[in-house]
Amino acid sequence: MKSLKYLLLTVAVLAAATLPAREYRVAAGDVAATLREAKPGDRIVIEDGIYNDLTLKWLGRGTEKKPLCIEAQTPGGVVFTGTSTLRLAGEWVEVSGLCFRDGHAPSGSVIEFRNGREVANHCRLTECVVDGYNPARRDMAYSYILLYGRHNRVDHCTLTGKLNLGVTLIVMLNEERSQQNFHRIDHNWFGPRPVYGSNGAETIRVGTSQQAYSSSNTLIEENLFDRCNGEVEVVSIKSSDNTIRRNVFFESEGVLALRHGDRNTVEENLFVGHGKRNTGGIRVINAGHKVRRNTLVGIAGERFFSALALMDAVPNSLPNRYCQVEDVELTDNTFINCSNIEFGTGKDLERTLAPERVLFARNTIVNPKADTPFIAVDRTDGFTFRDNRVALARPCEIKGFENVQPQLPVLPAETEMRAGKGASWYRPEVQAQSRSERVYTVHAGEDLPAVVEQAEAGSVVELADAGGDYAIQRAMVVRVPLTIRGVKGGERPVVRFNGTRGDNMVTIADGGELHIEGIAFSGRLEDGKALAKAGISTARDMIRPYNLWVDNCAFYDFGEGGFFAVKGTQATFAGRVEIRNSIFRDLSGDAINYAAERDDKGRYNADDMVIENCSFYRILGLPINIYRGGSDESTAGPYVTIRRCNFEDCCNKERGSVMRLVGPQVLDIEGCNFSNSGRGGRSIRLDEATWEKVSISACNFWNAGAILSMTGKAVKGELYELEPVYVDAAHYDFAQREDSPLARLGIGVKNE
Repeated sequence: MKSLKYLLLTVAVLAAATLPAREYRVAAGDVAATLREAKPGDRIVIEDGIYNDLTLKWLGRGTEKKPLCIEAQTPGGVVFTGTSTLRLAGEWVEVSGLCFRDGHAPSGSVIEFRNGREVANHCRLTECVVDGYNPARRDMAYSYILLYGRHNRVDHCTLTGKLNLGVTLIVMLNEERSQQNFHRIDHNWFGPRPVYGSNGAETIRVGTSQQAYSSSNTLIEENLFDRCNGEVEVVSIKSSDNTIRRNVFFESEGVLALRHGDRNTVEENLFVGHGKRNTGGIRVINAGHKVRRNTLVGIAGERFFSALALMDAVPNSLPNRYCQVEDVELTDNTFINCSNIEFGTGKDLERTLAPERVLFARNTIVNPKADTPFIAVDRTDGFTFRDNRVALARPCEIKGFENVQPQLPVLPAETEMRAGKGASWYRPEVQAQSRSERVYTVHAGEDLPAVVEQAEAGSVVELADAGGDYAIQRAMVVRVPLTIRGVKGGERPVVRFNGTRGDNMVTIADGGELHIEGIAFSGRLEDGKALAKAGISTARDMIRPYNLWVDNCAFYDFGEGGFFAVKGTQATFAGRVEIRNSIFRDLSGDAINYAAERDDKGRYNADDMVIENCSFYRILGLPINIYRGGSDESTAGPYVTIRRCNFEDCCNKERGSVMRLVGPQVLDIEGCNFSNSGRGGRSIRLDEATWEKVSISACNFWNAGAILSMTGKAVKGELYELEPVYVDAAHYDFAQREDSPLARLGIGVKNE
């Protein structure tokens, strides 16, 4: 009887093993229940459709030879939106063909390789898409994918359109069962991501500083990083024993950073910068790495964004700071027309340990604009240079470098770089709006905000009454690229606010981009009405970067300290702001305020700012206030240019300042006139670090406050103390008369 039982059991097992795989066709919401019934080798096909607000929790069990497959009926035909998220756990489960688009994760991430306490092992996400899955506000943080467990694979996926804070894909090492994970991340397309403006916008991160010395054994290969500009670290390795190979970094403003951890291998990657600002290569920290057979072409970044940067270290450093570069091999790499190869990057009073026991061998460096093969920020006696080949502007005499004309590699075409990357069925929708050439003519007394709100992208809203009085009761909300201008050839039309509840005069909202020309904004308060909050500002909830151009405008007669003429609000970000040929006068608050990010974590409100040929008169607040606090070095901005501006009787309060400029990474102040301004404090108050590029040149200070500089190295060239001679100050024309010495020096505003 016992033998018979064993025989029957064996027969049953064999019969089960030979049963054909079953196919289930279900709606997305029924997958979890189906998984409780499904067996190894079965296929669960999700019916095509758009699924909103689903919290998917999938736990399945397959085997190596019989994985359990969950797939879309048609690749891309299953679309998740709203607040839909996926939690995947179990063994040998493959998920394919899904699309998460135009929704947002309530918290955590969009896709996680875990479900509650269960993690995923030997699971695969393939041919899937996450595109534009963003919350309403850019400072709400989450990731697209979190990888837990071991031996999981993410391949041939398209991950793009991320605008909010948070790493796109993270390999989590927060517990032992996710360490030594041997994950594989391959053949994915990481699509464009704009500059975020703070730390925390990496594309891939493996581990954290706390897991620096844990082995991850993650393989990142054959991916395309396409204009991934979020922050300085496109790929941030914060663990040990990983391999990053045969990836393409295309015009990405950032680097592959070996930030924490040891014994990582970086090989056969291609970096293509095309000379674009802040395109980067490989940054090395810690020990035991191998960087070999990489090709870098047209990389234009400097310091942390360099084509190759080996950093100085902090003595006796904690793992989360900067540990010494040692026992590193840099071999057989090719650098073509790259701006910077740096050794000792970041050297300062804290980071004082130069790299040690570094082999730099058989590398090729071609740059007809460079005099030397590398920049030595610190000593290089810890390097061994051997059999390197160079073709530079002049012969290199450093031992270990041979002057030759090497044969350059043939780069693949862009189509080749993209081939086989991302979901094969998906082509991101181009959101390019058709540009209208329509001109909307608005007369005084008509509903100007209503016209602005209905205007088509690219159109012009023209205030047709020269000198006319345009009273508005609510903000002009700009949601598309738009030009608002006064009629040419006449006095500026005047916009003033007379609503019963405070509002901006112009609000740039998501999708908005504004050119505004030839308009006056008056803060004259009407009896029984509310005061405007700002002249031009931004919506409270924004996810997209915006651009703003202001030309030939006037802002005046605002008698409340909380009013700012032009303001970027917290958690909003401008790619570019240009303010030219405008006048700001008789303001109790700030004139130009991009200082809303006050957490001192390196965040800021605008990447490029140009303020040129503008006059500031009788400003009680700060005429120019730009803030980027903290000492984080994960971003390269803001870039600030202030040229030929005039400041008369501005911010004479105790401890006040005419310009308050905290933390611009690149700052150029040139040809400005400070007269009767900043007397109780400073004309220019800087808070700059030693690595920031700050220049003050050819400026005039007449009965004005001095310059406060943290480094004492900001002034470049001669400064002046000459009395200005204005064309007609009584009528707010602060251009210098032609016979003025300042006019001959090119200082101050010009009538153009």
